[in-house]
Amino acid sequence: MKKNLLISCLLGGAILFSGCTYKNAEVNYKQYHAYSATEAGNFKYKEIGPIYASVSGFAWDECAELTSKVLRDLESKAKALGGDAIIDVKWYGENGLYTIPTCRCGCGWFALDIIGGLGPWVQTAKAEAIAIKFIKDKEDK
Repeated sequence: MKKNLLISCLLGGAILFSGCTYKNAEVNYKQYHAYSATEAGNFKYKEIGPIYASVSGFAWDECAELTSKVLRDLESKAKALGGDAIIDVKWYGENGLYTIPTCRCGCGWFALDIIGGLGPWVQTAKAEAIAIKFIKDKEDK
């Protein structure tokens, strides 16, 4: 009887921790040459193309830290393509893409890690954007 109770408690705990949660973060887009809108202020630009970045960490990592790393990756990818900035930054959330920086916490993996060492307790931040190049004069058009 005690063994069945223990197994039931473990399974109940696993179910309790098996859901995913989403957290939002505040990030200063300006320091990453990023714009959440489809416009880059009052600057004229040409689109280079879409870019994507994803960063994972543990549950105790701050969501703002993960989203900052994603923006740094997007900025680096834009520069590698010859871009100056990124626009239309969209974050992967629970039901689609959002303009608010978002992290997904896979909390259910924590229960599996305790029970059988089957996985880490991670959270992930994913975003996509469009790399752009500012038009400085008539030659860049």
